[in-house]
Amino acid sequence: MILDKESNLIFDGAMGTMLQKYDLNPGQPPEVLNITRPEIIEEIHRKYIEAGSNIITTNTFGAIETKLKGTGYTVEEVVQSAIAIARKAAGNNLVALDVGPTGELVEPLGDLSFEEVYDLYTRQIKAATLTGKVDLVLIETFFDLTEVKAAIKAAKDHSSLPVICTFTFQKQGKTLMGNDVKTVAASLEEYGVDAIGANCSLGPCEMLPIVETMVSSTHLPILVQPNAGLPKLIDNQTVYDVEPKEFARYIKAMANLGVKWFGGCCGTTPEFIRAVKESLSLL
Repeated sequence: MILDKESNLIFDGAMGTMLQKYDLNPGQPPEVLNITRPEIIEEIHRKYIEAGSNIITTNTFGAIETKLKGTGYTVEEVVQSAIAIARKAAGNNLVALDVGPTGELVEPLGDLSFEEVYDLYTRQIKAATLTGKVDLVLIETFFDLTEVKAAIKAAKDHSSLPVICTFTFQKQGKTLMGNDVKTVAASLEEYGVDAIGANCSLGPCEMLPIVETMVSSTHLPILVQPNAGLPKLIDNQTVYDVEPKEFARYIKAMANLGVKWFGGCCGTTPEFIRAVKESLSLL
């Protein structure tokens, strides 16, 4: 299978939401489960494939040195285990290396320099490319253009894989750093990514106007991965207010705008992916 820019492709949904369904000991980063409970991660990947996902993202969102410190596992061990699991589950489908933020601010707002951030992502990218089993890099849930520039540069410098980058926006259409959709789109194009998009923070209804602006701001393929609505805390459990069929209706509206690639973020499950597949098949 290839990364087709002209066809509808379906990524997977949330990993964290699915992990909440298992009786696991909290306290460690979920990426450590790639080593301690690989069978659970593989089962989740397979459920998404069965629901209709064409692309599986590795359980490596936080597989970076700053977040794995103190776990007893290296970036290389966690990343390579994640890729092996995803590749086994994906079969002939594609595997995307999932790359998330460091969790720390970059200078001048924080303590990390651009070079330090670049080195952190370089280690993650090199660990992945050594396996030869990754088809693309998904740099997701970013809000800082400086940090994402370091991640993209690392991916471009140390691999020949396609790079997709998605940002997270607030309801008013700006990132936490105050950048609007058009600025983000122009910057990501300048950084040389192969596709851009929006994910997390918002449900599909709130994300629709952001997607409309993004469609008019770029000629690159667009990936959209909304949350399952807005979160609420009920009986100490985080629940979301959008059901799969409603989620899929908004996805179909985005597809009618010209968006080709879809998936889900927080709160989404294989049921959401199945609904998205059914909705797109009716276009």
